[in-house]
Amino acid sequence: MKKTFTIIGLLFILGFSYVVPTATEVFASSTESDRLLVKLVAADGSEFIESVSTEEFELLDGVEVLQPDFMRYAAIETAAIGSNSWGKERIGVKKAAHKLMPGEDSVIIAVIDTGVDYTHPLLKDRIVAGYDVINNTSDPMDVHFHGTHIAGIIVDSTPANVKIMPIRAMDDEGKGYDSDISTAIRFAVDNGADIINLSFVGEGFSQYLVDALDYAISNNVLVVVVAGNNGADTADYFPASEQNVIVVSATDQNDDIASFSNAGDAIDLSAPGVGIVSSLPGNRYGSLTGTSMAAPFVSGVAAMIKLDDPSRSMKEIERLLKKYVDDRGAVGWDPIFGEGIVNIASYDEPRRVSADVAGMDFSDFISLPSVRNVPLTKEWRIEFTRQLSKKDIIDVRVFRGSDLVPIRLRSSVETKEIVATPVSSYAASSSYKLVIRVKNGKDYQMDFYTVD
Repeated sequence: MKKTFTIIGLLFILGFSYVVPTATEVFASSTESDRLLVKLVAADGSEFIESVSTEEFELLDGVEVLQPDFMRYAAIETAAIGSNSWGKERIGVKKAAHKLMPGEDSVIIAVIDTGVDYTHPLLKDRIVAGYDVINNTSDPMDVHFHGTHIAGIIVDSTPANVKIMPIRAMDDEGKGYDSDISTAIRFAVDNGADIINLSFVGEGFSQYLVDALDYAISNNVLVVVVAGNNGADTADYFPASEQNVIVVSATDQNDDIASFSNAGDAIDLSAPGVGIVSSLPGNRYGSLTGTSMAAPFVSGVAAMIKLDDPSRSMKEIERLLKKYVDDRGAVGWDPIFGEGIVNIASYDEPRRVSADVAGMDFSDFISLPSVRNVPLTKEWRIEFTRQLSKKDIIDVRVFRGSDLVPIRLRSSVETKEIVATPVSSYAASSSYKLVIRVKNGKDYQMDFYTVD
């Protein structure tokens, strides 16, 4: 189990460029699609689906129309002036930082949106290769601002090994067709995304988009979507009405549901979505409001849960997301807040045993004096002589023979210690080995024997 002591957060300092997008920039509305999804036959007889304009369709003969190629739009409501990003504090990431310390693994969140300004100082070190679906290029530069803002929320509230895969599937007005979005989802899955964030909504049900979402889910990729900003029922919007994804409503600083946020049977969780400060293209920052801002908080928390135990499945991550909430509204689930407002401040979950750690070579480790008559629930306190920093990676494990024993770790930066506790009691009259590995430091081993 690797624990990285990382201070999560972004310090906004005097002198940065802060802007408020104009009303023209912010608002995008649903319109009837001017394109159709049709089934065509290639020269070799194989069938494929293509998006065509209404003008192009009139030139085709005998093709099967599957559905309109619906247009989705960015789920932002207003732009406003704000001085700090309160959302990450509300969801508990600062308090949970010492419990959710990642190891050497990374988690990739695909932001399928208007692209991302990958040159932004906040984002440039957190980007993996992406894709511009619209232009069919490898350059997903943001042509709007929405995607950059979404990516910034994720980066600002997660540790450094949560990476962003920017995929541009929406245009300079914050609108995108189902055909492009579906291609983007499949690209994300095929190129290693663990989580997909979709901060857009629309009014038409799309089986074509459902098929793409199902492709992600069948490949154990978690999909987080927005509830929408219409103050209406999610049943009338898509993918907000989809039951197999995580649907997020928006709350304000008083823990009230935002007046614009949709509600309905599909709501799973809620998160901050009013006056959220984040990055904007061109080395700028700004505050936006909408369910678009709520979804990336949930995506970021999901990534940290995945980092804490990379073996966790999509379903297990969903279960934990719904476990660590502050219940609001009616007791338990309700159609406004879902299970509640995401809050991982109290996060405390044991990791699963990983089979690939058996058979380690301890010959170069420093041996500590063995200990006998160890209680079956013994806590091991590992103290350090200096303040732990974000560069410290401490790996603590317990073995019984060649088998890894599940343990729970907690740490304290103030007392400069890590405490290791067995998830279940040790076996009586048994021998164990405690292993401590310090990146860029020394490695230690200690044998201990439990009481009869």
